[in-house]
Amino acid sequence: MLIYPVPVEVTKARVQLLAHQMERAPPRIINEAVLDVFAVKNKVERDAVAVDIKA
Repeated sequence: MLIYPVPVEVTKARVQLLAHQMERAPPRIINEAVLDVFAVKNKVERDAVAVDIKA
């Protein structure tokens, strides 16, 4: 099983999503937070691939 550290940016986005859910924010806000989590995860993965290609 592959275990790798979760980048700080992803953790921050997930915490923000959880905060919105706990305060029962409007669905639009929660949807934006979900999209932010996916956007951050994608950016981190793209950056990791770019580093692998350069190396």
